[in-house]
Amino acid sequence: MESEIPISGGRLNRGRLFRHDDFVLRPADEDVEVELVIIEVGKVFHGAPKTFGRDSNGRLKLEWIEGESGEAIEEEDEEQSRTRLLSVGTLLRDLHDSTETAVAENVSIFRKSLDPSGIHEVICHGDAGPGNILFRNGTAFALIDWEMASPGRRSWDLATALRYWAPFRSPANKKPGELLLNSWRRAEWILDGYHASGELRLETVSLLSLNQKAQAEYVILRIKARGDAVYDEWVAKGGIRRLELDDAWLGGESKKLMHAWRSR
Repeated sequence: MESEIPISGGRLNRGRLFRHDDFVLRPADEDVEVELVIIEVGKVFHGAPKTFGRDSNGRLKLEWIEGESGEAIEEEDEEQSRTRLLSVGTLLRDLHDSTETAVAENVSIFRKSLDPSGIHEVICHGDAGPGNILFRNGTAFALIDWEMASPGRRSWDLATALRYWAPFRSPANKKPGELLLNSWRRAEWILDGYHASGELRLETVSLLSLNQKAQAEYVILRIKARGDAVYDEWVAKGGIRRLELDDAWLGGESKKLMHAWRSR
C-alpha cells in the first residue's frame, strides 16, 4: 500500500490534503455541505472530481485528476494565453449551464450562498483561480478544490475568475511577470470563452470589489476556525495584509474599471 503524499497549495486546507493511490483525502471536519455540492455537481458536470465516500478516519475521498495546474504554467506567448483563457471561460459556462436545473431542484440541500445577493442561478465554484483549474494540452478541463462552492449568480463566479486570471488586484500583490500582462485583454478572453452577453460583462465587472471583499471575509472566518495558532501564522506571513491591499485597490479602482469597460 502506498503511503499518503501531502498535497501542496490551498489556502483553507493547507497541510491537510493528501493523495493516497488514486484518491485525494480531504479533512474529516470539513463542512458536509461541501461534500453535498461536489456530489450533486458531479452528477451533471464533467469537470468535477467523483466522490468515493469517506475513509476510516472520516476523510472525504475524491478522485485524483491528472492535469497541469494553472499555477504551474510557465511563460507562454499571447496566442497560447488566449487559447487557455478562452477555455477557462468555456469550462465555467459548462459548469453553470449544467447546474441550473440542479439548483432549482435541490436548493434546500445546498449551503447558504456565498454570493450576498442570495440569488440561486447556478452553482458557483467560488474559487476558479489558476491553482484550482487543471489543463490538458493547454485546455481547461476540470475544476478542483470545491471548498467555496455554493449557489449564486453567473456573474459572481466570473468576477472571481477575472480577479485571479486577469488579474485584477493590487500591484503590490502581483508577481513581477503579472505586472506586464494586459489585464483587460485577458478578462475579455475569459468572457469571450464564456460567450457572455454585454449585460453579463458589465455586471461581472461591477462585482469585482464586492466579490473580493466577501470572499476575503469568508477566508478569514475559515482560517480563524482552524485555531489561533493557524490564524496567527497566516497573519504573520502577510495573509491579512494581502487581502487589505486588494480590498483597498479594487475599492478605489471600481469606478474606473466600470468606466473603462463601458468605453471599450
